[in-house]
Amino acid sequence: MLLSTLLKKLQNLQPDEAILFSDEAGIQLDPTIAAQWAPKGCQPQLFSDSTRERVNLCGIVDIDTMDARVQKIPKGNAESFIAFLQWVTDSYHKYSRIQLFVDNARWHKAQTVKKYLAHQETIVLNFFPSYSPELNPMEWEWHELRREATHTRRFQSSDECWQTIQYHFETRKGKNKA
Repeated sequence: MLLSTLLKKLQNLQPDEAILFSDEAGIQLDPTIAAQWAPKGCQPQLFSDSTRERVNLCGIVDIDTMDARVQKIPKGNAESFIAFLQWVTDSYHKYSRIQLFVDNARWHKAQTVKKYLAHQETIVLNFFPSYSPELNPMEWEWHELRREATHTRRFQSSDECWQTIQYHFETRKGKNKA
């Protein structure tokens, strides 16, 4: 269903239309366990403060460039999502229509989000089928962020974590296009 909808949207895509895939993620300041190399007989140690502090993110993948962009958000809720939608609108101001594909997080369907969308003409939300992260390219970007930049790394502050995230996405620009 989603694939046929997406193909139809791609076939009818106007020059002033964008198709974006979006998702949210949280990156912990404490290291997370991941496979890593170590000499035989040496157990790698991960030091942790056992805090639950994290940097919350909302990101998009542009189907045209296949580049990802991220924004730091206070937390995953309707108000943060509306602020993110405004950022998307401002970032893609040259486009008359933005087809934004999102998962079924409850805040994507909140009444405040519906009211916001009803009073603007640019963004159209499209929902992935439930439990189908494999369809969302932004999920792969989160995977790569964690694998390349944040797993097994301890951040001293949320600013340090955010700078690492920004650097990661800046250095990936243009590398996703076939």
